[in-house]
Amino acid sequence: MSTKGDILIIGEDGSKGADGVNTENIDGAPGSSGRNCDCNWASGCKDSTAGGNGLDGGNGADGSNGNNGHNAYPATFIIDELIGSIRVYSAGGNGGAGGNGAKGGNGGDGGKGGDPDGDGAYECDGSNGGNGGNGGNGGNGGNGGNGGDGTTVEITLTKGEKENILTSTIESNYGKGGKGGEAGSSGKGGSPSGSSGSAGSPGQNGNDGTYKGSESTITVK
Repeated sequence: MSTKGDILIIGEDGSKGADGVNTENIDGAPGSSGRNCDCNWASGCKDSTAGGNGLDGGNGADGSNGNNGHNAYPATFIIDELIGSIRVYSAGGNGGAGGNGAKGGNGGDGGKGGDPDGDGAYECDGSNGGNGGNGGNGGNGGNGGNGGDGTTVEITLTKGEKENILTSTIESNYGKGGKGGEAGSSGKGGSPSGSSGSAGSPGQNGNDGTYKGSESTITVK
C-alpha cells in the first residue's frame, strides 16, 4: 500500500496465507530386500523371494487463503489554518496473497530381489525386485484475498487555500493466488526387473482475489 501523504486514511492490508507445511516425513518408505535363494547339497533349496514394493509418497499440504484487505474508516478533519500545502491520501487495504502449497512426497524405491543360488545338484532362481512407489501430489496454493474498500474523508479548512490540500486515492488491489507445490518424484524399481513408480502431479495454483476495493471520496470544504 502506498503511504505518500501527510495525512493517511488507509485500511490495513490483509495478511498472507500460511504456506503449506508437511508436519511429518511424507516420502514413501523403500521396499524391503527379498530373501536370497539358499541351496544345500544335502537338503535342497529354500526359494528366493521378491523385493518389496516401495510405498507411495504422501500429498503435500495445501497453502492457506490470503486474508481480505480491511476497509478504511471514515474520517473528518478540521484545519484551522493552512500554511503551505498538505497531501491527503486514502485507500482500502490490499488483499493478502495466498500461501504456497508444499511439495509432495517422493515414492519409495523398490526392494532388491533375492539372488539365485546352487549347490551340488540343486539350484534355484533369483526373484524380481519390487516396484517403486508413486510420488505424491503437490499441495494446492491458497487463494488471494480481496481488496478493502476506501471510505469518505471530509476536510474543513477554516483559513487558507483549498487548492493547497492535495488529495489522492486509488483502488486497493486483490492478492495473488499461491503457487502449487512441486510433485513428488517416482520411486525406482528394485533390481532386477522392478518397475518404476509414477511421478505425482503438481499442486494447483490458487486463484487470485476477485475484487479491487473502491476508491475513497475526499471532500474539502
